[in-house]
Amino acid sequence: MTPKAPKIHALIAILACGLAACGPTRPPTDVLGVATRNLAAARSAGAASYAPDEFRAAEQHLSQANAASARQDYDDAATLAGQSAVDSELAAARTRLAKAREAAANLREQNAELERDAARHSDGGASQ
Repeated sequence: MTPKAPKIHALIAILACGLAACGPTRPPTDVLGVATRNLAAARSAGAASYAPDEFRAAEQHLSQANAASARQDYDDAATLAGQSAVDSELAAARTRLAKAREAAANLREQNAELERDAARHSDGGASQ
């Protein structure tokens, strides 16, 4: 070998690694699947009504992720799908919070009604 041969071999190895890194990555089907399932769970929980902004953001991010995947921009698709999954989880959490607040308000109202009934019955029973 000539003295330049090791340099050429190193250059070829570096170029080969560089070209391999530029190749297409795999479609992020697992991340898209998680985002789709999270969005479906948020939808079935009622997030469209209770957390419409977060739910809409999740839908938009998932739509953008699918578009990015279709144009083979897999890194962008994975990022957008991850954002959609998080948005869906937030929408579902806010939905659970809103429903819990509604249930607490209903229980407070029922409690107040029972207290009024009890007061009425104790007043009525004392006068007899």
